[in-house]
Amino acid sequence: MLTMKKIGIILSLAILLGLTSKLSAQNYSNKQLALISYEYNIHQNIKPQFDEFAYLFPEPKEKKADKTTGLLKEKTWYLLKERLEEGTGMYILPLNAHGNDFKYDAYGFPEMNINRAIRKGNSKYYIKIDVTISAFSTKAETGYGSKTSKDSIENEDNISENAIIPEITIEVTTYSNEGIIPMQKVTGKAIADEPWEISVKTFDGLKKGETLKLNDPHNIMGLINSAITNLLENF
Repeated sequence: MLTMKKIGIILSLAILLGLTSKLSAQNYSNKQLALISYEYNIHQNIKPQFDEFAYLFPEPKEKKADKTTGLLKEKTWYLLKERLEEGTGMYILPLNAHGNDFKYDAYGFPEMNINRAIRKGNSKYYIKIDVTISAFSTKAETGYGSKTSKDSIENEDNISENAIIPEITIEVTTYSNEGIIPMQKVTGKAIADEPWEISVKTFDGLKKGETLKLNDPHNIMGLINSAITNLLENF
């Protein structure tokens, strides 16, 4: 039987949890955020298969840039930016908004940590994005992006030697200019519902002149779009 004291403790915990939840949520409506970093990691347990189809992609402008990473990073960025702005009300400033005060990577994206961004920038809010494309492996692998939950695979033994199961992870971290502690950190994920044989169809919509097929989770941009949908659900 619950005593008044126990009821009071339960109510206090409920209120505390509610306050914590509200503190973690953010209202981005009409807030202008400057991108400070956009890391795009295609794990080595999937990149060689992607690179076999790099001939489909245009040559990068920068010699140091990777052909496969460059195209996927660019297409993901514009899709993610559009959906973040529509889904949260935020406005992400142009990539060169801080000009020469910021450093940029080989793909033209800002490459700053939050400490340096606060010192060099003049924005009130900042955003950092990390995207990882990896694959489930039946082999014992270690390393960032190499593991996927086996619970999501119906029968591991049915995966052919050449097939892979792509997984997308997107992490968005936001900051204010008042300090290096994040305002919010949100993660979205999507995993293919069946093994893929990487082929030209995997990259549907990415060739010049094609329209992205974002409603098809069986190509890479469709799976990325699914991860963005999951990301927005967690804001």
